[in-house]
Amino acid sequence: MIKKLSLLVLSFACLTSQAQNINNPVLPNVADAGVIKYNGEYYIGGVFTKGNFYRSSNLVNWDTSIHVFSMNNNWATKFGIGDEQIHANDIVYINGMFHMYWSVNYWGRDRNVIHIGHAVSPNVLGPFVEPQNDSWLDNRIDPKLFVDDDGKPYLYMVRFTDGNTIWVRPMKDPATFEGEPKYLFASLPNTWETADNRVEEGPWVMKCRNRYYLMYNTNHTSTEWGNYALGVSEASSPTEFNHGNKYSYPVVQNNQWDMDDKYVDLLKYENNGTFDYTTDEPAARWNASAFDITKWQRGKAGFGGEVIENSFTRKVKTVWKTDHIWLRKKITIQKNKIGNLALRMNHSGASKVYLNETLIYDNNTSNYATINLDDKAKALLKDGENTIAISADKGNRSGFIDVALYNMKDDVADDILITPGQPNIVHGPNGFDWWLVYMANKNRERRAQYINQVQFFDKTLFVDGITSGKTPGYHPVPSQPTFGDLFNDKDVSLSNKWNITKGKWQINNRELTQTSLFEGQAFIQSDAALDYLFEANVKIEEGDKAKAGVYAYKQSNNNWLRIFFNAGTKSWQYECLENGKQRTQSFALVKDFNFNVYHKITVYKNTTEFTVKIDDLPAAGNNVIKTAFAQKGLPGLFSQNAKAAFDGIIYTIGWDEFDNNINGWNSLNRATQQNWKVSSEGLTQSNSAGEQSVFKGDNLQSYDFSVQIKNTDATGTAGVYAMYADENNFVRAAFDYTKQKVVVSGKLSGVAIDAKEISLEYLHPEFANMTYSDFMEKHFTFKNPVYINELRLNKDGHFKTDTLIDKLYDKVDIFYQEGNNWHPLEYKVAESDHPGFDKLTFNTTKVNELKFTNKLASDHNFYIYKLWMNEVFKTSYNLRVVKNAEGLKFIIDGRLGYDWKMKLPASKVGLYTNNASANFNGITLFDLK
Repeated sequence: MIKKLSLLVLSFACLTSQAQNINNPVLPNVADAGVIKYNGEYYIGGVFTKGNFYRSSNLVNWDTSIHVFSMNNNWATKFGIGDEQIHANDIVYINGMFHMYWSVNYWGRDRNVIHIGHAVSPNVLGPFVEPQNDSWLDNRIDPKLFVDDDGKPYLYMVRFTDGNTIWVRPMKDPATFEGEPKYLFASLPNTWETADNRVEEGPWVMKCRNRYYLMYNTNHTSTEWGNYALGVSEASSPTEFNHGNKYSYPVVQNNQWDMDDKYVDLLKYENNGTFDYTTDEPAARWNASAFDITKWQRGKAGFGGEVIENSFTRKVKTVWKTDHIWLRKKITIQKNKIGNLALRMNHSGASKVYLNETLIYDNNTSNYATINLDDKAKALLKDGENTIAISADKGNRSGFIDVALYNMKDDVADDILITPGQPNIVHGPNGFDWWLVYMANKNRERRAQYINQVQFFDKTLFVDGITSGKTPGYHPVPSQPTFGDLFNDKDVSLSNKWNITKGKWQINNRELTQTSLFEGQAFIQSDAALDYLFEANVKIEEGDKAKAGVYAYKQSNNNWLRIFFNAGTKSWQYECLENGKQRTQSFALVKDFNFNVYHKITVYKNTTEFTVKIDDLPAAGNNVIKTAFAQKGLPGLFSQNAKAAFDGIIYTIGWDEFDNNINGWNSLNRATQQNWKVSSEGLTQSNSAGEQSVFKGDNLQSYDFSVQIKNTDATGTAGVYAMYADENNFVRAAFDYTKQKVVVSGKLSGVAIDAKEISLEYLHPEFANMTYSDFMEKHFTFKNPVYINELRLNKDGHFKTDTLIDKLYDKVDIFYQEGNNWHPLEYKVAESDHPGFDKLTFNTTKVNELKFTNKLASDHNFYIYKLWMNEVFKTSYNLRVVKNAEGLKFIIDGRLGYDWKMKLPASKVGLYTNNASANFNGITLFDLK
């Protein structure tokens, strides 16, 4: 913590309102951890918890820790290894039993114990016990158990075969292997995965939209390196992850990696980045412009005594081993080109910074932080020559001082956010959205747990992170369900939330019980809806012919659907009454299915179709029930011939649909309905002439709506109705492929609103494709064609130190592919506004892929692995609309494009084209609470 800080740096530059942002971290002092969602609540355990779990209902606020497990085995504890060595948890619930996997990562003087353990408990809060305490489960670290849709389990782990590598092993059950381990992948040399050490670890596996995703950590975990990042491999089966299906880029990375690329460090490039320095205490006014420094030495920042190869956070370029050091540097400034200023400080002992003799930073402890300087500090700058002077003391262990001064232009600097790792991906409280729970560091704070939203752009996994409370943009906390009940509050009357029609219902021990052996019915008190998710955890406590489950839908006494467990027939069943006509179907459950423990029933109503999951897996047999229920309805709970318990109730209005599962979009004009067809590619509008539109869902005050929109012809317009109340009250947001912008238009109270145009131009980094790149060529591939007009090449080359390569573009030939044909890229060298980059400009060009080939066959240097590209527009975008009490937010490929403040009526959403044929896929909407 900073104990003393100049008043000049306390007055931060004005930030936009961040009240809606996640205030990361959400749980301090917890590192490598595992997270489980059970009965509507979240439990987390891992490094620094010593066998404890924390609990939360919303992923943001966590209760005091509860001790759940102590190691008591013959393979670790007999060597004096205690609960402080409980690392890298994974927690899974299967048929009434909680399975906890952890790794002991103990490197001792006389013995190394690096193994994976397994413990079980019938209760989520333990106590957990090792069923076999004379041996470990498997070797090495970072276990993750994934259960596929067919119930088959797979254990993923990390072994030390080529650095840290990721393996998978099929299992017969959660404690028994079935088959040999299979190697998946290691970190690839000369990529962002090997910024320092050969490390791939922390695997997390999930399935979504019929694709499998493995998220992993890469580089060294320590903050001494600061390069830890998260990657993704996407496959068609749980054992086919490999180098070829890795994403080319990190999905979550150190937010400082791009800092030097986006903003000019005013101290880095003048005099080749060198400072004048001395370790002998100088005379008075040593920080003055005219002070004599002829006897001082010269070196590059950072200055330090402990060299860590390939470190990002502790780059020692000049050795300093004394107790004190004084630095000076002259920089030449053109004030009219300077915007906001941010000072990044990294020091192990007391440090002061002067700008033109005035103190702007004073901290008498260690610190690693970015400070946005106020207008008074900026006013100290002079046109022409300016003097930066720094004094620093050695820290407790060794000395280190590094400083950067960024020209932020119109932006402000965020907190320093580094080392994201050890991922867990769980459904949010509303049951629809996904959240990444992971560890990271902020500034010099200790490692902690962070959360950020996970989205799927059609089927491409995207993470909205790493963020803190100061990060610009829209980074909301997890949304709550439309209706939810955890039964944790004894003082809340059932009648306030439930409509009890039959049975004896009461709240006991944080759960809802129905104690009558006759029929029990209880329906939620909420708004009826056309599309929704309903989830309930169900346990049968008594009854030989017991039935217990949910009403998936009830519109009237003659129109309802209920889904339940039948203990007598050892099956799950549904009973459907449509206009008084009943049908029933039954599906066998696995032989050892335990009806006397909690099982989760999840039902997705998508217009007339109901999709059923049991314990997050597709229900055995036919898990899609087709009905004629096109009207609004409400769900509820059900039991018959049973005493039963229920917990973790979720009801959220909305839907999540993709490929041929898209349903319920209707045109207001019946003649145009035929133009909209559903296939394995999603929903396609085929008519390229005139306006076409379809609508879906309930009128809601607030919602989060997203869709992937593809227009391969790049003509006309295609987009969404961000809100539609009626023909006089609507807002459209559409990609105009002629203007190459998003155009927001519409009417309110019958009056046309002023159209707003959102630019799609986007300067952003791209990483070389891992599959095709080698020491001669670097390929940059794009899932869909993009139109670009500028490339920026880093003169440092790929992972080089600070030796700038002049005219790097002369070292390579540049080609682009359009369709199946390759062409040389004809470019001009333009004046760059960043001294660390070459800027190449050219006419806007449609490309599927870029290729950089070393001109000399004998030249095996990796010049370009990451580049910056100015994207003018492309043929496929993810468009997200958030409607709330403030108005509408338009988010394009995860970037907030426009925040329109306006009070709007309740509305539904729609899809729209004008003189364009377009495809819509991966469509999600959920009510915001």
